[in-house]
Formats: sequence, C-alpha cells, structure tokens
Amino acid sequence: MLAIALGMLLFSSILSAPLLLADMSRPMILVVQSVTQLLTFLVPVVLMTVIYYRGSMREYYRLDFSGRRWYYALAGVVVTLLLIPANDWLTTWNDSWNLGRVGEMLRGVQESTEGLVEKMMSTDTVAGLLGNLLVVALIPAVCEEVFFRAGFQNLIQKWVKNPHVAIWITAIIFSLGHGEVFAFMPRFVLGALLGYLYVYGGSLLPNMMAHFVNNALVVVLYWLVARGVIDIDPEAPLKVDWTLSVLCTLAGAAVLWVTFFSRDKQPLKG
Repeated sequence: MLAIALGMLLFSSILSAPLLLADMSRPMILVVQSVTQLLTFLVPVVLMTVIYYRGSMREYYRLDFSGRRWYYALAGVVVTLLLIPANDWLTTWNDSWNLGRVGEMLRGVQESTEGLVEKMMSTDTVAGLLGNLLVVALIPAVCEEVFFRAGFQNLIQKWVKNPHVAIWITAIIFSLGHGEVFAFMPRFVLGALLGYLYVYGGSLLPNMMAHFVNNALVVVLYWLVARGVIDIDPEAPLKVDWTLSVLCTLAGAAVLWVTFFSRDKQPLKG
C-alpha cells in the first residue's frame, strides 16, 4: 500500500509540475492539490480493498455512518476544538527547535510550501471560500483518514495486535508525511487523537469530522482576514493565557474519556 502511495505521489508530481510551471494561478493550485490527494491517499486504499477486502470493506474499514456515530463525531469535534490552545503551545515549542544547518534548509522548504498555501487561500469571495473548504478541508479529511486510519493503522494493528501501538506509529507516519519538521509535534498529537477517535468511535466518521473541522478553521480564518473582518496571522498560534489553556485541555480530556473510554475501555465495534 505504501509502495502504491509513493508511486502515485511520484506520478502526480510528474503530472503537476509542468502544469504549475505553466500556470501558478489559484485555480490550478487547487486542481493539483485535489488530484494529488486523491491519487496519493485514496487510490492505494481502494486498490487494496479490491485486492484483499472485497465483500468485507464496510466492516473492515468501519464505514458506519449511522445516527449513533454522529454523536461520537460531534464529541470528537468538541475535543479537537478544546485542544487548540494546547496544540498552539506545541506549535510554538516545535517551531523553536534548533536543528542547525539541516534545520535551516528544512525551514526554507517549509516556508516555500507556506507560500503556496497562502496563495491558495488568498480569496475573499464566497465561491473561493467554498472551493477552499472542499480542497483544503474536506478532500484531505476524507482521503487522509481513509489512508492513514482505515488503511495504514488497520494494517499495523493486524500485525502488532495492539491498537495503541498502531495509533502512535500511524501518528508518527501521519506527521512525517506532511513534510514539515517544525510542525511535527502538533500534527503528531493530532494524528494520535484522530487514531483514538477512529478506534474508539467505531467508525471513520468521528476522525473525518474532527480532521475536517481542524482544517476548516484555518480556511475560514484566512477568508476572514482577506475580507478585512479580522487582522491576524491565520497560521500564528493563539495568544491564550496558560490557565485557560490548561482548563481547555482538561475539559477536552474529560469529554474524550467520558464519551469514548469510560464505558468498557474497549474499542467500539464498527
């Protein structure tokens, strides 16, 4: 599955490079981003399904979107929102890492990527907002969760027989896969949270929803800045008092425990 993903990433890169060289407009960036996500993350799992899990796909990947799962999805979104201050603290700490010359090179690569993101987000129209919500929030939420949780994490769990080990290994791969060393820790923790939502929520829905909301917040912030409604750096950590950060983190942990862990402390069935 990883080999297919790397092959699809290489193919999409070869396909998109001449397109971006010829046209670096925002619509073209959105198209390239969508195609890359679909080829790299969705296609490998679909192929794995066709080869190995035909007939048991719904159960294996936890494709349950019944009413009960929406309750877990809502709880997952609440937890994600409550952990934003703690995530911002991790972002600030991670960004302060001193990795010498290698770090300077990696930071330069990360800043060039951020330039593309800013160009993609530079819209103040409603149509532009909807397009960004689709390409930056919804498509990654679906494709990446299918790949990392339903695909990769499931396979690791089948091998190691331990959901917790599978969750944390997948979280490492999830964060490294974004290619930003100076944002590794917040994505690592987010990946672990999404893994637990998937296992203990019994469905792909809770982690997909949490992932979507996490991305959509940044999209909406960029849009509000572009319209002049607010004047902040959408990528900058929030300046939240440490007391409020601790309270929000404790509240998020409490919601996570009560909703997902406190019943029988066993993963919910799909």
